[in-house]
Amino acid sequence: MQLTKEQTAEILNALGYQIDRSYKFKIRDEHTPSASINPKDGKIKDFGSGWYGDIVDFLVEFHNYQQKDAFRKISSMLNLNTDNSFTNFKSYENIKKENSSMPHYISQSIIDNFQKERKENFSRFWELLSQTMPTANKEQKREIAKKYEIGYSKKADRLIMPIKDENGNCLTFWKYNPTPTPFIGSDGGVIQLPKVMFSKNRQRTLFDIKNLEKFSKNNEPIFILEGEKDCLNALANGFNAITLGSATQNIDNKFLNYFKDKYVVIAYDFDESGKNGSKILEKDLKGITKKTEIIDWEKIAKKLGFTDKLKKGFDFTDYLKIISSNSKIIEKNIN
Repeated sequence: MQLTKEQTAEILNALGYQIDRSYKFKIRDEHTPSASINPKDGKIKDFGSGWYGDIVDFLVEFHNYQQKDAFRKISSMLNLNTDNSFTNFKSYENIKKENSSMPHYISQSIIDNFQKERKENFSRFWELLSQTMPTANKEQKREIAKKYEIGYSKKADRLIMPIKDENGNCLTFWKYNPTPTPFIGSDGGVIQLPKVMFSKNRQRTLFDIKNLEKFSKNNEPIFILEGEKDCLNALANGFNAITLGSATQNIDNKFLNYFKDKYVVIAYDFDESGKNGSKILEKDLKGITKKTEIIDWEKIAKKLGFTDKLKKGFDFTDYLKIISSNSKIIEKNIN
């Protein structure tokens, strides 16, 4: 699709990217912009990976759109009532929001494509899954992968898992590689992507809302963990586990009723972010749950016979690994 640099910039801004006056912007979490818009043809160059294409190609590459869906979306955005002025980004974004009352869900066909890639690259998929779920046996990993439709992207070399809302609509993808390989960008700099990534500029929700609905109907503790990786390992080992997605993510008010009169255990990572996030979540649940308990990892380490100082970032998966390696029975009341 042939667009001017101003049109491309406005569309990117409406999608949540911050475009500077040199038409440069950040595609991923980084200190300096690694992408720019070509002033001659309006196409986008990602210096981090060497990728180059127009705005439709951009949605396909970085937002997991099908080509026809991307073209349709861009066409729709261009038909909005806007003066296409680069100095009027804010009003363009407001117009976009007013004309987008319903969220754009990720189609099942895209999920199925990652399932296809999983089958075609099963050895690598299984290697990553095993690294991600070191506490699960073969059958547990197969069950979890099937239940949560965990696929694989060869291009990104990541596990791909759909995160769905209470109606089963896919809002975003969890993209995980426990040991992502750094690469050299076209500018000669080393780029190290994070272990966890999500589809950019998409709404997120807790994982897994269907589990929470089920857990709220029994009397066992509900464990709230810091991330999806810990959650998958906990689920494989029989815990009633969910995650909000990170230690800084607030719980949506519409989900609070699921915790009414329940025993909730907050098991965030052993670091400053986890400690602060636990206190905030405990406060949010006050007066709703029957009991809310924050896991004391130092206390548990002492109970397990640790003599060394507990490492920063110690998480629920680390706990499960220690228990399983010591051939101990994993107890759901771990404090």
